[in-house]
Amino acid sequence: MKKLKLLALCSLAVAIVFTAAGIIAFILQPPYWVAYAPVILAIGLVALLHYIPARNEYSAAQVIVENTIIRIQLAYMHGQTEWDKEEAERLKETYVIYISTFGILMGDKIISWGGSSDKRLKAVEIGRNYISIDHGTKENNQNVRLLYARPGEDELTEIIKKFQYETNVVPSIAG
Repeated sequence: MKKLKLLALCSLAVAIVFTAAGIIAFILQPPYWVAYAPVILAIGLVALLHYIPARNEYSAAQVIVENTIIRIQLAYMHGQTEWDKEEAERLKETYVIYISTFGILMGDKIISWGGSSDKRLKAVEIGRNYISIDHGTKENNQNVRLLYARPGEDELTEIIKKFQYETNVVPSIAG
């Protein structure tokens, strides 16, 4: 999610800088400003057109994280350095997959359903070592299968209730 946020912010910053440069060139009208003003405005427009989908992806990621049903922590990495503790903190990373009412967030990849799209969540199957999620449109079915150690009975019951209440899909238990 950090990458999505950074991408959106960088695109916005580039759009703002080049728009400001275009406005300054228009106001000050330095020599040959007519030649490079369209280039500045074109770069600003391209950055703005790149910002809009990046912002939409970041917003979708936020919605998925806020409505998480299952959080799968894939790995936790950390390192020790002799130099200082700030470097050790920087080396810490957690890789997490979020499964929610609106989709799946895997790092910076988003698989979404519901909302304004035609994609819908169709089925959820929880096995001993996996979770399988069927989603898609009427014409195009897709499946995501994630490694997932099935939790205890209490937590599993809670997950089933959340899926049923929030998505109207009752997960099936395999094995």
